[in-house]
Amino acid sequence: MSSIDERQPRLPDDTPPHGQPPVRLEELEEGDQGPGCLLWGVVSVAGVGFAIAIVLLSGVAGWTSGQRQSQTFATATQQAEIQDQLNRIPGDVASGNAVLLGARLQFLATQTPGVAGLGELMETATAVYLNNQPTQTPTPTATPEVTTTTAAPEETFEAEIETSDDGYDLAGLLEQANTAARLGQYTEAVDLLQVIEAVDSTYQAAAVRGLMLESLSAQALRLFRGGGNLAEAILLVDEAEKYGLPADSELRYESYVAALYLNARSKIGTDFGGAIQALSEAYSIAPNYRDGELRRLLFNQYVAYGDAWVAEGNPCSAYPQYQNALNLLADGGVSAKMSNAETACQQGTPVPGPDGQNIGPVGVPETPGS
Repeated sequence: MSSIDERQPRLPDDTPPHGQPPVRLEELEEGDQGPGCLLWGVVSVAGVGFAIAIVLLSGVAGWTSGQRQSQTFATATQQAEIQDQLNRIPGDVASGNAVLLGARLQFLATQTPGVAGLGELMETATAVYLNNQPTQTPTPTATPEVTTTTAAPEETFEAEIETSDDGYDLAGLLEQANTAARLGQYTEAVDLLQVIEAVDSTYQAAAVRGLMLESLSAQALRLFRGGGNLAEAILLVDEAEKYGLPADSELRYESYVAALYLNARSKIGTDFGGAIQALSEAYSIAPNYRDGELRRLLFNQYVAYGDAWVAEGNPCSAYPQYQNALNLLADGGVSAKMSNAETACQQGTPVPGPDGQNIGPVGVPETPGS
């Protein structure tokens, strides 16, 4: 009789068939240990690198957007100043003021891109200059008395009023600028002061710069508060900064709000979402700007956006736009539109589509027309 041990199942021998190397089960079990620490370290470093790249790309995108907006403001203010100078040239030509005319043309010649028609304006300025030159008129007799009476006052006049080497009466121009500023004619004062700086930037520099800052600031504030050309006012503030405008000046705040307002106005009629965002930003800072104009503009954009959603057959998206409008101003017509949109959204009532077919609410598309 065989023993109990002989009847127990046995593991096969470790020795493989003849001609094959032995298989070590211990080595196979030890070799399958999964990814090592080095691999996990590489994966972690790669993940951190991707995160940093995303942050950097987001920062670059924000900086690029800011640069584009700043460029838009700069272009608008530059065009406003160019147009203002062009509008003043006919008056200088009519009055024969070659000094102011020359200063304006000198400014226009430095603008990039070039101002259209500048060559013709230069020819006009030359003609004005030549017309202002004294002409010799032959006389049958020249009496000494006439020569004496005309020469003496001229010598006395030149001795009393300081002039530069170029022959400009800088003292007289500065006095005229002071008079213009006292009378509230700030634009004329700035023009005269610019002539003085163009002729001799060192002449009475402190007085000229002080009066320039005063005139620029007063004219900019007049435009901001009086509903004038905001782009021109922003340009005047930029110029005033060159002459020492204080950092806490209210003009800096006025210029900032005006820039937001102009940016928002430029988006109206082209992009509902962009216009609402820009108007909301300006409204949050100055809700009563221009006697509540920002409030009315924002209200109208919300209503127009809601109407666009209804026209697209999506009353569910129109409802919150009407609600936002009513949060700004009460309006019976808009209240009725909101109620109709709410009812249509809850009931899923189809509305006529652009081709006459019925279109029911189907969620919130990205933009009307998509």
